[in-house]
Amino acid sequence: MNTIREIISNAVCHRSYLTPGKIQVALFDDRLEVTSPGMLDNEITIEKMKTGLSKIRNRGIAAAFAYLNVIEAWGSGIPKMFREAKEYGLREPELIDMDSDFRVNLYRKTAVVDQNGVIRPTTNDTNDTNDTNALMLIRENPAITQQELRERMQVSLTTVKRLMAELQKEGRIKRKGSSRKGTWLVID
Repeated sequence: MNTIREIISNAVCHRSYLTPGKIQVALFDDRLEVTSPGMLDNEITIEKMKTGLSKIRNRGIAAAFAYLNVIEAWGSGIPKMFREAKEYGLREPELIDMDSDFRVNLYRKTAVVDQNGVIRPTTNDTNDTNDTNALMLIRENPAITQQELRERMQVSLTTVKRLMAELQKEGRIKRKGSSRKGTWLVID
């Protein structure tokens, strides 16, 4: 939810108020689109934005948003959005320069629906990949820590903790010994 707030607050702070039009927020089955009127500043490119470069177009609005804690730090929103999308196993967000407008597409996971249109609580490909990677790493090193799993899998510690809890609940892994000095056992 913070990412969505960040995208919309960026649109308000960085849009061109000299260009007619409104900020458009469109929700589709697979994505959220936020389109902001006005072209990118000449010094700003999409590649630079991904690294955290930010040039404030509307200083008054940005100062008010900072005072109200709507934005965290200058230039942190776009890199954070990409990092969080990766941590949650989402498709990489798109930043699209449309000459007279700028659009951000934030993608969501595709829900699996049964024949009655009810969303089924199944794992997706990313979770299956994370499961497989975690199980492989545990087999290689049964004493592996959650921090080591995080580093090797390149996901957040929260993701690792959630994954380990799910694998234990499903009976796919078991902890032998203490939480500090124990080892993991993969149950085939």
